[in-house]
Amino acid sequence: MRSGKKEGRFSAKIRGEESTISYRNISSMPGWYVVVELANKNISDITQHFSVWVGVYGSILIGFTLLYMLTILFLEKKDKQHYIGLSAIDPLTGILNRRAFQNAVEEELHKKVPGVFIFIDVDNFKTYNDTYGHDNGDLCLHHFARMMKQCFPEDSILGRYGGDEFVMYLKKLNIETVQTYMKDFQKKISHLTLSTGEQVILSASAGGAAFPEQGEDFIFLCRSADAALYVVKQNGKADFKMKEM
Repeated sequence: MRSGKKEGRFSAKIRGEESTISYRNISSMPGWYVVVELANKNISDITQHFSVWVGVYGSILIGFTLLYMLTILFLEKKDKQHYIGLSAIDPLTGILNRRAFQNAVEEELHKKVPGVFIFIDVDNFKTYNDTYGHDNGDLCLHHFARMMKQCFPEDSILGRYGGDEFVMYLKKLNIETVQTYMKDFQKKISHLTLSTGEQVILSASAGGAAFPEQGEDFIFLCRSADAALYVVKQNGKADFKMKEM
């Protein structure tokens, strides 16, 4: 700084008070660093002002750092929630996948919310798939899920169990009301227009079980509804039956 020296010291007056100023060049931290040695307590207010400003700037820096960290945590949490949301949805049909459906139903069972568990199969899906191709097979499954959303109450839990199997949990509905909903569902799914413009006739077989009368947990409800579904399949399909008491 002075005469090209890397370090040095000289005296100077600060507010009329004699003080010593030393300077040094540090290679590991490029730049000049100046240290003021106050020789008189009368100018201690200089250090006080300096300390105040250091504190202010330090607080601002810490504040920005904390804000940055909180923003990162918020975005990570948001992304995680988004990922969880995506992992719960069946990508083809847009309704819950098997695991998410089971979790949602088990929550309702834990809260003792009465309802009807329904197992649904698309009738003759393999033949349909072989005849019209897998793309139209996907269209059929998407059609079923869309009709489920349209035909049943908004608080119904809808899911794709796998392949051409669908499941539902209808809350707080009596058997007569469920029967009415299922008849409307059969009508809505019956006609599907393919991408070629061709119209095909569809139907579904379904079996139901009431909670808590016909099953007190998810597994027993599933078995009871599946047993009712088996009876429908053995008797011509395209129908809905409740598990016999």
